[in-house]
Amino acid sequence: MREFQEKRRVRKILYSPGVLAALLIMFILISVSTVKVYLKSRLAVSKNEKVEQKIEELRKRKSELEKEIKRLQSNFGAEEEIRKKFNVMKPGEKVIVIVDKSEKIDFNEKKPAGFWKGVWGTIKEIF
Repeated sequence: MREFQEKRRVRKILYSPGVLAALLIMFILISVSTVKVYLKSRLAVSKNEKVEQKIEELRKRKSELEKEIKRLQSNFGAEEEIRKKFNVMKPGEKVIVIVDKSEKIDFNEKKPAGFWKGVWGTIKEIF
């Protein structure tokens, strides 16, 4: 019988409002901590993905730059780059300019003058 009474006493203590309130507070604190850790992990994962994308972009850029370096190390590539940047040519070379036929350039055509130039031109023609 004593055992039964002791079990009742233990049950009475465990189910008391004070112990239940303490358990509820502990449950809430643990839940809040878990949510904070989860949010931090999601943030870390998204930052990790961004960094991996940046690394991939940098690897592509590196390969492009290595190709450009190889091109510039050859005589043809270096000459081509010098011609683009400095507009130079070798002795004996000539420049050919190709003009599209659809464009007709009339060098004798007068450009319309401004108002005061037109007035001044009219006055000059009179005298």
